[in-house]
This record gives sequence, structure tokens and C-alpha cells, in this order.
Amino acid sequence: MAETDSMDAAEALARADGLRDAVNRRSRWLVRYQLAYGVTSFAMVLALGLFEGAAGVVVSMALWVPAIVALTVYAARQPVAHRGMARSHGVMIGAWGVLYGAALAVGIPAFPGDLAWWLPAAAAVSAPGLASAWLTSRRTAPRAAW
Repeated sequence: MAETDSMDAAEALARADGLRDAVNRRSRWLVRYQLAYGVTSFAMVLALGLFEGAAGVVVSMALWVPAIVALTVYAARQPVAHRGMARSHGVMIGAWGVLYGAALAVGIPAFPGDLAWWLPAAAAVSAPGLASAWLTSRRTAPRAAW
């Protein structure tokens, strides 16, 4: 009887490991989402700062709106998300919002069209998406067999 119980436990653990690996593999879509979010954020902020006035808004929104629509549709079509995905996504969006707000609040009145401000500002605003992609990549990476 004890042998049967230990085999059942071993099978259950193997099944749990297999399910975890499958969820992680199917959750790798989020890395692509976060990379795209970071890269698009960079381009949008750079365009907003370098094109002055209404042209900056038009060019940046011409990049941002289609990208966000595409990312939203892409995310909605994914059947799996790893444990903690909602929290990590919330942190990414919150950090992005703070950095975006700061970049615009300082940059628009003080540094219109100044590449020396807008290039690092765009890099800073893209950092939450890129850092989240790196963390998600590590979290969902295939695990080595023991």
C-alpha cells in the first residue's frame, strides 16, 4: 500500500511540474507584449517631444493608438497567463504612468524639441516595459530537469 501511495505522490508531483512548465511556456506571449509596449513607449515619447505642438501629439498618437489596440487584442486572445501576471502588469503600468507623467510635465514646458532631454526621457519611459519583459522571461523560462 505504501508503495502505491508513493507512486501516486510521485505521479502527482510529475503532473504538477508538467502543468507548471506548460503554463510557463504558454505565458511567454507576455514577454513579446511587454517588449512591444516598451519599444512603442520609447517611440511615442520621442515623437511627442521632438515634434513641437500639435504635430507631436498627432505623430505620437499615430504610433501609440494602433499599437495599444493591437496589444490589447493580442493579450485578450491569449488563453494562459502565469501566476502573478496581473500584479506584475499593474506594477509595469503604474511605473510607466509615473515616468510618462514626469517626462511630459518637465519636458513639454522646459525642453520642447531638445533631443538631450527627450532621448533619455523616452528611454526612462520604456524601461518598465523592457524590465518587465526581462523579469517575465526569467520567470517563465524552461526549468532545468533535476
